[in-house]
Amino acid sequence: MTRLDLKYVYRYRDRHGKWRQYLRRPGCKSIPLPGAWGSPEFMAAYQAAIAAPAEPISDGSITAGSMHALAVKFFGSVEYANLKPSSQRTYRLVIETVCERCGDRPVKDMPREAAQKIILEIGARRKAMANLTTRVMRRVMEFAIDQGVRTDNPFDRIKSYKIGTHHTWTEDELFAFEKYWAIGTRERLAYAVLLYTGQRVSDAVAMLRPGVKTSTIDLTQKKTGREMRIAIHGELDRIIKATPANGIYLLGDTTGRKLSSPALTSLIRRAVQEAGLPPRCKAHGLRKAVLRRLAERGGTSKQLQAVSGHRSLAELERYTEMAEQARLNRQAMAKLEEEQKDDTDC
Repeated sequence: MTRLDLKYVYRYRDRHGKWRQYLRRPGCKSIPLPGAWGSPEFMAAYQAAIAAPAEPISDGSITAGSMHALAVKFFGSVEYANLKPSSQRTYRLVIETVCERCGDRPVKDMPREAAQKIILEIGARRKAMANLTTRVMRRVMEFAIDQGVRTDNPFDRIKSYKIGTHHTWTEDELFAFEKYWAIGTRERLAYAVLLYTGQRVSDAVAMLRPGVKTSTIDLTQKKTGREMRIAIHGELDRIIKATPANGIYLLGDTTGRKLSSPALTSLIRRAVQEAGLPPRCKAHGLRKAVLRRLAERGGTSKQLQAVSGHRSLAELERYTEMAEQARLNRQAMAKLEEEQKDDTDC
């Protein structure tokens, strides 16, 4: 087969073993490309399709039983309606991206190999996005099974990519940041809010100054929907009072407006760079740092959960187990040194 790299061309083998080829521009109707791959007939059809004006997809043009049709049904389903708004946006992004690749393909004919190919193509550039796509499409195909469109799920048993985890700031890194950024700067306040509340960036930017009471910060976590009442650490209280207020948001921008999550992440990234810390020190790592500190001071998984708002204890138990292992190791080494000292004395 001639090796060609043609823009917007998607091809797959149907259930009869026949190759199907389409020109598929995002958001537009697919145009079938007849002829053998790379043949004069195929190339002529491709050139004509590229030159033709793109025709946007409309509801009336969606093929029954296609991936596009399944997407429309899913977006109108109870499953989708029950998702949080942030999750709905994520699902829509993933599903529409998949439909750009194979929107006209019959759902019932998609083999596991085709599903795996979609994930591999995404994973070649963005491993985390590939894992997310697998999870979302697995749920979409479960919906297809419930609708009687399929009897199996082609996204089942597709292996996830191994991706790195966020670095947990060390005590030396925390000290270096605090030494460089004085109390009263926006950078120190942003750092302190993330470190001493243990909240995600998306929740930190939503904290309102009127919500900061005598001893607590009240908020509803964006990701989990969980209502949180967070005790204000003495150091955080001191930093809040020492930082000039500007607007109703605790972490507003220079004009007092609400910061976006990417803006807060960028603020910490620039502050880290200026302080001479390694790039691994990211905003989310401060949330992990406070959980590490709590675990090292004997905090239980339940106590860590009360700070972080995690629904599952699995991640938090890892912190407490590591802290317990370190504590027991120190005790064991102390015993060993004590025994060696007694033998020497004898």
